[in-house]
Amino acid sequence: MRSPAILVLLLASPLALGQIYTWRGADGEVHYADQAPADTANVRKLETDLAPPGEVERARRALADQEAAFDKRQLDAGKAAAKAKKDQADAEERQKNCAQAKSYLLALESGMRITRTAKSGERVFLNDRERDQELRSAQHTADSWCQ
Repeated sequence: MRSPAILVLLLASPLALGQIYTWRGADGEVHYADQAPADTANVRKLETDLAPPGEVERARRALADQEAAFDKRQLDAGKAAAKAKKDQADAEERQKNCAQAKSYLLALESGMRITRTAKSGERVFLNDRERDQELRSAQHTADSWCQ
């Protein structure tokens, strides 16, 4: 039972490879066909090398792997660009807050009069105790932003 099946496969394999014949006709035109003509003596058989089915599947998987790797690289590059943009924005914000904190600290240290708005909406000047407390708070804020 096995022998005829193997024999059929061996005989059918050249057909699966797709034999192609070429010849030059009486008018000088080149012809191609899957069967050789009976009346032409200068028929040439073209060798066609088709990849075995397993090779095609391996190539298909390799291409899919390459596409997946490319997509991953694109995604990683997008994430890296977004992270760099966010880091840049964070650095700019930190720099701006540092400059503001240093400016306020300098104003407190210079003795400039500092006011606050009371609950009633009236401006109230800081006394010495409040000024010292505000100075410590401003120093801590400047230290945290200007690391």
